[in-house]
Amino acid sequence: MLTMSYSTYPPDTLVTASAHSTQSGPGAKGDISVTSKETSNDFIAWSNWKAAPYNPSTLLYQDQVYVLLDRGYLSAFEPKTGAVIYGKKRLPGSTGFSASPWAYHGKIFCFNEDGGTNVCQAGKSFELLHTNQLAEDDMGMATPAIAGKNLLIRTSARIYCIRK
Repeated sequence: MLTMSYSTYPPDTLVTASAHSTQSGPGAKGDISVTSKETSNDFIAWSNWKAAPYNPSTLLYQDQVYVLLDRGYLSAFEPKTGAVIYGKKRLPGSTGFSASPWAYHGKIFCFNEDGGTNVCQAGKSFELLHTNQLAEDDMGMATPAIAGKNLLIRTSARIYCIRK
């Protein structure tokens, strides 16, 4: 389940992908999660029971919530209301995504388990720009790390450092 708390948007936004929200708004105590029959309550602005990924974390970027599902679908939601900006769009090249997506210079990057990175344009419509493929024997399951101007990618066979 993907949930958004009222009390934290903006400027501190909480987007969770779990059965229980750990964020408490003003006056909230105990378990504030919605039930399976609800989509909101006094402390949860919205939730979507079918939007949460199993492994990748959600990404809030340029006032949109991006959700990368483990099976290779990317969706975008409006963070205040949960309205769908675009529904599940298939990313080519792999059916497995464990790493969380990241964003840079108006682009969303989705690193798959086969060592490929799908690059999508951030925005109101889905646009796949291109795919970058690492070596054939690279299996990627870890989320890349950003350190200064360096992007560090760890695969089963190598560690890559990519920079401008």
